[in-house]
Amino acid sequence: MKAWEKAIIFTARAIVFVDLISVLMYGTADQIAAAIGGLLALFGPTIVRKLYPHPHRKVWPWVSPFYNDGVYTLFAIFIAAHVTFLNVPFVHLDLYNKTWGHADVPSHYLGGLVTWVIFNEVVLESSRTYNLGWSRRKITAISLSALVFVGLFWEVFEVMMQPLMPWLYESMDNKIQDVVMEVLGFLTGILLVYAFKYPYSMTEPMENIPEFSGESSVDLLPQPKKARK
Repeated sequence: MKAWEKAIIFTARAIVFVDLISVLMYGTADQIAAAIGGLLALFGPTIVRKLYPHPHRKVWPWVSPFYNDGVYTLFAIFIAAHVTFLNVPFVHLDLYNKTWGHADVPSHYLGGLVTWVIFNEVVLESSRTYNLGWSRRKITAISLSALVFVGLFWEVFEVMMQPLMPWLYESMDNKIQDVVMEVLGFLTGILLVYAFKYPYSMTEPMENIPEFSGESSVDLLPQPKKARK
C-alpha cells in the first residue's frame, strides 16, 4: 500500500471515530448507527486480509476488492464523506437531512464511483479467473448494468421505507438527480481505470495480489462451457 493511500485511510478512520464520539453525545439513533457501521466498514478490508490471507482461487473474484488498496482508499473517502454529511462532528449539523438539501449529490456521486469500481473488479477478475475471455467493453457493460440495477433498487427501497422513515421522502426530480450523479460517478471511474489505471488496470494484473490457496493456476479450473453442464 502506498504511503498516501495509508494516510487517506487513516484520516478517514479518524474522522469517523471523532464523528462517533460526537453522535454518542448528542446524535440520533440513525447517526449513531451510521457512525458505528462506517467505522466497522473502514476496518473491514484489513480484517478480511488478516483472517483470510490466502483466498481460494475459485472465490478470488468475489473477494478481490477487499485486497485492492486503491479500492480501499476510494471506499474510505466515500465512507468518511457520507458519515460527515449525516453529522458534522460537534457542531450539530445534519447536512444530509436538514441543513443542506443537496448533500446527497456528492454522496451519490461517490457512491456511484465506488460501487462501480467494486462491481467492475469482480467482473474483471471473474473473466480472468474463469477463463471467460470477456472484452473490456463487455466487462464495463456488465458492471454498469449492475450499478444501475442497485441504484434503482435503492431508490425503490427508499420509497417503500418512507412510511417508517418520513425523512427519506424525495421528489421524483431528486431521485432522477441521484441516478444521474451515480452515472457521473461511473464515468469518473471509467476515467480513473482506463486512463490512469487506478485503482486497477483492465489489462494488467492487480498489484500486491495475495498468494492463493487451492489451484495454483486458473488453467486448472473448469472451463466455462464444462462448468455450465
